[in-house]
Amino acid sequence: MSADEFEREHKAPLSPDERFWRHPTELADVERNKHFSHAPPLGRKLTAITATVSAVASIAILSVAIPKGIREFSEAEAEAVAVTTTVDIPHVKNALTTLVATATGTKGSTTAISIGSDAWVVAAEAVDIKKPLWLTLESGEEVQVPFFSTNEDASVILLRLTANQSPALAKKWDRYLNPTSPAELESFPIVDRYGVHHLGYEQSVRHQAKPKELPLLTDSPIDGAAAFIDKMMNVVGVAFDSRHSTWFLAKDSLLSLLAEAPQSAPR
Repeated sequence: MSADEFEREHKAPLSPDERFWRHPTELADVERNKHFSHAPPLGRKLTAITATVSAVASIAILSVAIPKGIREFSEAEAEAVAVTTTVDIPHVKNALTTLVATATGTKGSTTAISIGSDAWVVAAEAVDIKKPLWLTLESGEEVQVPFFSTNEDASVILLRLTANQSPALAKKWDRYLNPTSPAELESFPIVDRYGVHHLGYEQSVRHQAKPKELPLLTDSPIDGAAAFIDKMMNVVGVAFDSRHSTWFLAKDSLLSLLAEAPQSAPR
C-alpha cells in the first residue's frame, strides 16, 4: 500500500477502481466471468450428429401425426392429376382425319371436333361465320372452310369441307349419348386441342333454358368445344360453350345439324 492510502481522513475501504492492488478473490472472479462469457466451440462431427437426429425425429413425428386417410387421399389425388395431364389426344375410330383440329377466323382460334365425313363442330360464339374461316389439321395443312350449317338456336356451327350430306353419317350416331343428368357422363374423358378434361364433382343445378339443354361443370375450361370419348375412342358426345356456360349438345340437335342444308361460307 502507498503512504497516501494510510493517511486518508476517512478509513473506509477503497473501491476496486480507486486502489492499485487487487485481492486474490477479485482476480478469481474476473477469470471465472471470462470463462462463462465464451461458449466452448462445437465440433463438426457433433453438429452433424445433432442435425441428423433432429431430422429423423421430425420425420417420425410427422408420420405419426398425419392420419393415414389424409396420406392416401393426397397420393390418390396426385395420381389423378398425373393421369389427366399425360393422356394423349386420341383419334376418332374410322374418321378420315383426327378428332381435333383448329378453326381460325377473325375471333382467333378455337377447337373443332370431327364428326366424320369432313364435318367439324365448333362453338358458335367462338367464330364469325360472316368472315372467312380456316381449319388447320394435324398434318399442318390449312384448308379454308367452304360450307357451314348451324343449329336452330345458333349455339354450334358445323363446318363442312364438302356440300355432300351423307345419310350414313346420321345413322353413325346411334352410339351418341342422350343423358338426362351430368352423372351419366362422369366416366367419359373430355378432349379438346389442349388436352383432357373431366366433369367436376359438383355439377350445376342452374335452370335450363330449354328442356334438352344439359349444363356441365368441368374441372378446367374447355376451348369452345370438346368431345366426350369412350374406351374405343369413339365420339359419344359434344360439349360446347355458350352464354358463359358449358353445355352438352343434345343428340337431336346434332342430328338436326347434320340434316341442315349446307350454306356457302365467305371466301
